[in-house]
Formats: sequence, C-alpha cells, structure tokens
Amino acid sequence: MINRKEYNPSFAVVYLDKQSVSFLESNFETKLFESFVNKLHKVFPNLIIHINVSQIIKSKLDGSSFAKFLVLYESIPSEIELIKEIGKLLPESRFKDPEWDEVCFLYFTGISPILNPKLTETIWNRHKNFFSQYSYSENIPPGLIPTVITREFLSSLPDQLTTDIHAFFLKNINQYDVDIFFQSPDLRQLRLDFRYNSTRSKVLIQGLMKIADEIPYESLHSILKEHPELFRSFPSYLEWEIYKGCELSCIFCPREFVDKSNDGSFVSLESTDKICKELQTSLHSPITISLSGNGEPLLHPNFPSVVKEILKLEQLKELIIETALYKNVNVLISLINELNNQQKEKLCIIVNLTTLSEETYQTLYGKKGLSEVISAVDSLSKILPQNSLYVQMIKMKEVEEEIDPYFTLFEKKGINIILQKYNRFADKLPERRVSDLTPIHRDFCWHLTRDINLSVNGDVSICKQNQTNIIGNLLTESLSTVWSRGLESFRHSFNGKHDQIPAPCLNCDEWYTFNA
Repeated sequence: MINRKEYNPSFAVVYLDKQSVSFLESNFETKLFESFVNKLHKVFPNLIIHINVSQIIKSKLDGSSFAKFLVLYESIPSEIELIKEIGKLLPESRFKDPEWDEVCFLYFTGISPILNPKLTETIWNRHKNFFSQYSYSENIPPGLIPTVITREFLSSLPDQLTTDIHAFFLKNINQYDVDIFFQSPDLRQLRLDFRYNSTRSKVLIQGLMKIADEIPYESLHSILKEHPELFRSFPSYLEWEIYKGCELSCIFCPREFVDKSNDGSFVSLESTDKICKELQTSLHSPITISLSGNGEPLLHPNFPSVVKEILKLEQLKELIIETALYKNVNVLISLINELNNQQKEKLCIIVNLTTLSEETYQTLYGKKGLSEVISAVDSLSKILPQNSLYVQMIKMKEVEEEIDPYFTLFEKKGINIILQKYNRFADKLPERRVSDLTPIHRDFCWHLTRDINLSVNGDVSICKQNQTNIIGNLLTESLSTVWSRGLESFRHSFNGKHDQIPAPCLNCDEWYTFNA
C-alpha cells in the first residue's frame, strides 16, 4: 500500500521584488544567504532553490559554496511569470490520483536567513496531513516559514495578475483546500518582517543572529523586549512643523492649548538645508515626512523652496502636506506644475476638510470659506495623480450625520477620503469623539517606535501628545543622538511601564493609529 505522506516538495522558489533586488545589490551578505540555505536543508536536505536575480546578485552567488543548489533566473520580470515558468518544471505525480495531486513547492517572497526549521517542518507535516492545496500562516511573521503551493493551485492562476499571488489567493480562498497554520504567540501587532529586504530587516536579522543562530519562536517577543534597539532601529515618520501659526481657529486643533508666543515663526532655508543634510547623512531606511505640526504649511514664505529641498532626499518615501487649503493655493498649484512626474508621485496632499456645510465650517474652523476650499480641491485633482490627493474628515459628533453625503460627493469626484479619528490630545481638548478607541490593554506605542516630532525651531519632542518634553534638537545634534534618547521611553512602553514615560500615555487613545 502506498503511503501518500511519503513525499517532499519538488523544490523551493524565492521571488524577489524590485525593492528586494535593489537592496540586495548593495547589501548582499553571503553568510545570510548561506544561513537561509542551511536552515532549509535541515528540513529538506539538498533541496534545489529557484530564484530570480539581477546580474549583480548573480555575480555574488556564482562560485559560492551553495551555488550548486541554486537555479537563477535573470529575465523574469513579474511574480506570476516567474511562478508560471517554474511551474512547468514540476514532475509528474507519484500517486496518479485523479482527485488529488500531491506535487508542490515551498514558496518564499524573500531571502530568509532566520528561517525556523522546526516551524517549517510543522507546516509541511500539516500540509501533508490535510491534503491542502495551499498552506500558509497569518500570524507568523514573513521570513520564518514558507508557504506551500501545489500544482493544483498553480493551474488555477490566470496568466496575468494585477495583485500578488497571495492577494489573489485571499480573494478566492473559498475555492481551495487550505490549511492556515497558527502558532502562539500571535506577533502580528509587531509588524515584523524577517525577509532580508531592507535596512530595518537587516538590523533585526543581524542582531538576532548575534544572540543565537536559532531562536525559538516562542522566545522572540521576550528577546526583542530585552533588546528594543533591534525593533526600534530607525524612524519611519517625521512630522515637521515648518511654520507655526494659522489664520483659522479650529476647535479640534492642538493650537487651542499650545503656547502661541512664537506664532509666525518659520524654518529658514538655511535651517531647512541643514536638517535635510542631516537626514541625508543619517537616514538608512525610507522615511515619510509630513509638513504639519501646529501651523499651516502654506503660510511659509518660502514654501516651494522648502518642498523642493525635501524632495531631494534619497530616502524619502513620501512627502505629505497637511493643509486646510484656505490661503496661498496658487503657490501650491504653481509648485506642483513645476514638479516632474516622479516628484509628483512622492507628493501627497491631505486637505483638512471636515464638513460640507458652510455654517458648520464656520463653527469648526472659525471663519467662512468652504466653497473656496472645495474649489481648490477640484483644481488640485486636475493636476495631481489620483493617489496624491486626499480630503480628510475628522470623525466627531458635530459632523457625524455628514459622513455618508461626504463620501458620496468625493467618491463621485474620484478623490480619496480619509476618515480621521478625533484626537483629544490626552484630555486637553473637549470630548467630541463618536466612538471611544481607548485600549482595554495598552501594548507598546507605535508613535514612540517610529515617529519623530520636529518643531519649527528644530526641537524634537517625546511625542506630539506632549510637545513640551524635548529630547533633542536637529539643528544642533545628529539624528542618531536625538533618536537614541527616545529608546528608554520606548523600552518602558514595550514592557508595559507606561507610567514611567514622560508623556500622557495612560490618558491617550492614539494607540491604534499608525503613520508609516
């Protein structure tokens, strides 16, 4: 009698997207690739790995000790084309069962130096036991285990996809026999990624490998708490106040309670250049910059020059301009028309527009002007890429009944909408929330993990909820020095000691907001 469980995957496939290829070209480390191969071979000795690479990566792989286990592809541009091409190499079924095809392969979407052999063996055994067509995990971070894909699933894929393969699978999950592998603890809230595809993952992977060659999955969380610098490696979001002051009096704005003695101050071009040079030197990971803070950025007298300087940053992922769009709209439009398409793609305009009622607008913003703002939004929609323009409605009691017509209007116009939660700034503003998002259990704070709050004079505060506790100044200190001063607060946050942080964490409900 044939034992249907006595078989192995035909091979492994690694797909590298453009970001991964670009990163590996300048950060390739043989020992990390070798670690991936060795850990995979602990479970499946001598398993062949098919992988798409560039010529630069190929030159680094040729002649390595593990090169004999690799099949390299240099001219396969998309994930679906690579998978379809490799799928032709799958062997015939051993069991010849007309109702079940066991032939499959292990699939990775990146190099995985800290692949977990124990969990890899577990997901494989489950796959065989349940005769699955597609086996994966929703809670185990990428880079620790493979996905198991069968020929049956592969044959159902269209020749062209507008999404990645896993997104296609999730959309059509009911059509397949699926095994979803859950392993405690559930680390999804940490947004970990153990694929070697970014500077952030490099710090994380190398740091963990220095601690131990193999770390038990159940120990990961506690080890990261002991070494929070591995998790909080670089900032990814910078909120930059380039102008302090505003001609509006918005009832939902922190300007209702902040010191206004230096209203009208702005970041000089010299200071802009100095801070941008510091960011250019010190940033090792992509960053999103938002021009916001306690002021209207369009009031900056040299606004176009500031924006153009920031757009030169090599690590800039996105430049967000948060504006009420009530003044100097012509300056913004002229600036946009001067930008090339690549610069426009990096630009994101978020228009603070919380109501469609002129009367309510005057109540919320302190002056009339709604029709002019809507007209300005329409003008921007004609010159910006669709993904570069958003209108933002703050969800609060005063406009709760307007949500449906608001969405109806702007969806018809093809303009993106953000429904923003109302921030009380830790009880400093009156209660206007429609729903209370205060967490029952307070995990760590993402803003302490990833954000920098930069004021008009270069000061960096511990967080935007406490703008008076300053941890450094980017005009006089390096980014790394200032960033390192926030580590202790994050350590307290990560370990649940929120009362020891110089910020109003225990009165804050911004725990579920995530910037970048």
